[in-house]
Amino acid sequence: MTLANPKQTNCYQIFGSMILAVMVFLTALCAQAASTETPYRVGPIASALGGSGRASADPTEAGWLNPAALVHARFYHLSISHQQSHRNSGDGYRDFGVMFTDGGEDKIASGSFSYVQRTTLEGAAGAVAGEQKDFQGSMAIFLPNRRTSIGVTYRRLIHAQGGSDWTQDTYSLATLIPLSDTFGIGIVGQDLAGGSSSTPLEARFIPSIAVGLHQRFQDILELRGDIIRPLRENEEGKMDFRAGAESWFRPDFAFRLGGAWLETRKEMWMTAGIGFKGPKLSFGYSFEKEMRSSDGTRHTFDLWLPL
Repeated sequence: MTLANPKQTNCYQIFGSMILAVMVFLTALCAQAASTETPYRVGPIASALGGSGRASADPTEAGWLNPAALVHARFYHLSISHQQSHRNSGDGYRDFGVMFTDGGEDKIASGSFSYVQRTTLEGAAGAVAGEQKDFQGSMAIFLPNRRTSIGVTYRRLIHAQGGSDWTQDTYSLATLIPLSDTFGIGIVGQDLAGGSSSTPLEARFIPSIAVGLHQRFQDILELRGDIIRPLRENEEGKMDFRAGAESWFRPDFAFRLGGAWLETRKEMWMTAGIGFKGPKLSFGYSFEKEMRSSDGTRHTFDLWLPL
């Protein structure tokens, strides 16, 4: 992960930092609240950083955000994750997920498999309204230069609600381009096959294009930010902004803070979380709060270990 021309490193760092600073500022703006939850899923690292991470290489979350980043996983990883989302109306969901990542320092290709079971809730009593089974398989390879990588994800979502079932298949394409040892760009075309308009909104795939930036300062501070533009059901060309900062005060402890300005859903979220990296077992936790109307909260927790 080195630059073809090392003299350009500072320019890339300055440029990336400026863009990230603008994106973090945008996430501090206000928006109106909405009540729908679309099938967007990440673990506690990205959740604590505003949902951003398409230019990062977290081995336990890359399959959800940017499959091209899987090539940077140095070990086999097993992750178990739980997420709980709640609205004041009683609507929300509960997730239980597992992910297995196949990695290694000498490999030019890597992969992952994940399964998420989601229970959707509705009404003041939080009654069960539907069930989702979300399967994802991802693969990534290095290009011949051994710096840039490309990845693909196949995804199947089975949604059951009101006695009816909807099964959707889609795919994502992605690339990760490290421009230096500390700055990189990720580009992801997510859920490109889309979904039928007859599918319930909370289970409908909406294809999008995302660009992510990642900047690391020494070994104690990382900034990341994503811009996402849905390609359907977006006649006004709205975009979502996600950004966050991660600080490792100690080699084994991280503090995370971020925000998400979701123009397409008229929401604004502030996020925070912590992470601990042990000799074997590690964990992460994130808390997310919808700020405009205080209408939503989310908690995400996972345990993972290298194998």
